[in-house]
Amino acid sequence: MTRKTYILLTIILLSVLTAGAVNVSPRIFRNYTSANGLADNSAQTIHCTKTGRLVITTIGQINFFDGAAFTYIDPLEENIYALSEYQGNYHLYFDRFHHIWLKNTHSVTCVDLLTERFTKSIEDEFRQFGVTERVKDLFVDSTGIVWLLIDKGLFNVKTKKIIKLREQFNLQDLEVYKNQYVMLFYDNGLMEMYDQESGKKLIENRAYTDKDNVRYNQSSLVKVDGSNVYQIRNGNKEAILMKYDVNLNEWSELMRTPYHMNNMAIRDSLLYVPCEYGYWIYNVKTHEADHVEAVVLESGQTLVTDVNVITFDRQGGMWVGTEKRGLLYSKPYKSPFMVYKWGDSKANHYGAMMNHRVDEWPMFRSRMVNCVYKDSRGWTWVGTAQGLQLYRRENDLLPQVYTMKDGLYNNIVHSIVEDLNHNIWVATSYGISVVLFREDGRVHFINSYNQYDHVPNEVFVNGKAMRLPDGHIVMQSLDHVIEFDPGQMTTLGGDYPFEIYPKLIKLMVNGVDVDPTTEIDGKRILDRALSRVWGLDLNYNQNSLTLVFSALNYFRPQQTFYRVRVRGLDDEWRVLTPYSSDGMVDKQGLLHLPLMALRPGSYVLEVQASLVPDKWTTRAYEWEINVHEPWWRTTGVFMLLAGVILILFFINLFYYMKNTNLRAMRNSEETGLIKRIYNFIDRCSTSGDVLEPSPEEYSQADPDLQNELAPEFVTVIEKIMPVVRAEKKKKKITMRKLSGAAGIDVKEFYALITANIFKSPRQLIKKSRLAEAEHMLRTTKEPIDSIAEKCGFVSANYFIASFFQAHHITPEAYRQRR
Repeated sequence: MTRKTYILLTIILLSVLTAGAVNVSPRIFRNYTSANGLADNSAQTIHCTKTGRLVITTIGQINFFDGAAFTYIDPLEENIYALSEYQGNYHLYFDRFHHIWLKNTHSVTCVDLLTERFTKSIEDEFRQFGVTERVKDLFVDSTGIVWLLIDKGLFNVKTKKIIKLREQFNLQDLEVYKNQYVMLFYDNGLMEMYDQESGKKLIENRAYTDKDNVRYNQSSLVKVDGSNVYQIRNGNKEAILMKYDVNLNEWSELMRTPYHMNNMAIRDSLLYVPCEYGYWIYNVKTHEADHVEAVVLESGQTLVTDVNVITFDRQGGMWVGTEKRGLLYSKPYKSPFMVYKWGDSKANHYGAMMNHRVDEWPMFRSRMVNCVYKDSRGWTWVGTAQGLQLYRRENDLLPQVYTMKDGLYNNIVHSIVEDLNHNIWVATSYGISVVLFREDGRVHFINSYNQYDHVPNEVFVNGKAMRLPDGHIVMQSLDHVIEFDPGQMTTLGGDYPFEIYPKLIKLMVNGVDVDPTTEIDGKRILDRALSRVWGLDLNYNQNSLTLVFSALNYFRPQQTFYRVRVRGLDDEWRVLTPYSSDGMVDKQGLLHLPLMALRPGSYVLEVQASLVPDKWTTRAYEWEINVHEPWWRTTGVFMLLAGVILILFFINLFYYMKNTNLRAMRNSEETGLIKRIYNFIDRCSTSGDVLEPSPEEYSQADPDLQNELAPEFVTVIEKIMPVVRAEKKKKKITMRKLSGAAGIDVKEFYALITANIFKSPRQLIKKSRLAEAEHMLRTTKEPIDSIAEKCGFVSANYFIASFFQAHHITPEAYRQRR
């Protein structure tokens, strides 16, 4: 054997031995990488917010994870601020002023959580804190208060007080204790404690001697747990984990490693310490440490990787950020399904037990089915290619049928078995389902399990399912045998140690994805990040919405139920499930809620999330939606229109009253005028006075034209006389009727009447008597004296003169001519 061959065999042997000695985590992890939307496969920090959303920093980016998708934002050069005193690696802070601060070696960036964008100027943020001078370093304590290191010392942005620091040492970390005391940690291991109010130093001590100072002086990370403060210090290559007991005022060393420890997380008395080779689990009660060097993925692959950070979400799930392998997630509970491949002794054993007691193609009521099972209640369950059928009585003609719409992952049921709690388990062509019952025997709901629950993604075999004496259930698929204990499954009951809450993660308006920069018809829909929006103000033509909610259910997204109502549209609650909502709840547990063609008005959308369909104990989250009226239907326009109508009403009323008064006056004048016309005509017709010569006739002077009746008036009076005499009732006569009888316009009639009605009717009387005398001259042989007397003339001479004046002939000559 050559030397090279010997060396090669030695390396292979050492590799095998080393691989066999690797301590593998009992957890099973799901892997998220850039292929899933993560900005980069190097996850530096992970933080779970109060709402349950994850914030992950990769190289340069900040990622947000809502349970279904990743989004991330990139900083620009002008968003980065230089910190001369910070020498550590990625460190993420959340402050109480809606900021995320991300420190990396000698730099810091800031994200405004209201907009989820990097701030344009960090100097402006510092100025708002009251600092205009150069900032050397930045810290945020566990209460969310920002501390800025400046030349004068350590500045508290809340109290505006400054703590003087040791000039010869580098301040690497700080933390508060009981919201009253601030602890400062320097690079030489020195810790100082100050009272925040008075600024008085209370304690000063060192974690280790000068000999260790050189080895662990590069960076610091602090975590407070009750009265204990845990600190990791890293050097160029080595790291040390220590604990400081505040009550005893003493330090104790927990462990040292020849490589870097990167972070800390505390969960159930266990301290998780990610490092360059997997992670450590330190039990703070028993002081035992366990090093996990490799993790197991859902695919069964074993992954050896360095771990940057570990955190736990609100449900207890474990998130691991690696340097090159992306993000890893492990559920809060260990998978209850134990999977054995063919060839495994247990797989062979269970397979043999099921082989001799099953008919893979049984007959039921003269038809071939996949399986038939009679449970302890005497109910008959039949597995078919169209779903699960239940006959509660032997004489039932039609069964109850359960399909994918009721919660099954697949309609083809291959095997059925009952557990000790009388729940019915079925194996399908995709996944395993359990039918859960209420106390009254009715079906509560159907819960299902697939590859995300460590169930093999393959078809199960007809009839191959049985319950073991200890209550365990085994089922056979094509390449595996699955064993599980229903009594230990946390997902069968409704009592979970955590609750889930809905969060709005996506908004579409009129089919357009909306973010804080989106404008529709010139209107910006959002003024902040969607995660900070609790109300929407929309125009009347922006009334078709689709809202997407996530319950941030990382544990079992497919077991997410929602309850929804829209006050102002429909006050009734609707329960929406992944299998009975027509796709409104998808397989990732997201709720897609359409609100189409909303009429102008105010609506309040209420949403709740739960892990069971009939337990709604959490507070309903509310989003207010206001759809404004079009401008021509706004209150202001209506008020303006009402004002115009009111003004027009008063103007119309004014003119109506004026016209009414004028009409009354006109009617009054018309009535008086008609009465005068009656009187005038009566005087012309019935006057018994003797007609004597007028003064002008005695003096032979010219007649006064103002007292003379107009010839037109005389003509008009002669025309209307028959009408007036025929109409005895004055109220039935109108000026318009009289003007019609006269054959002239009513206005001309008015003018002619009013100009002559007040004059003496002598002219008409004289004309009328002359006409009567003319008639007597033609038809009688009475003497002239007698005719003059009968026609009302004072004398025969005056009659003869008047007749001659009218006809230019004497009465006797007129008689002879006629």
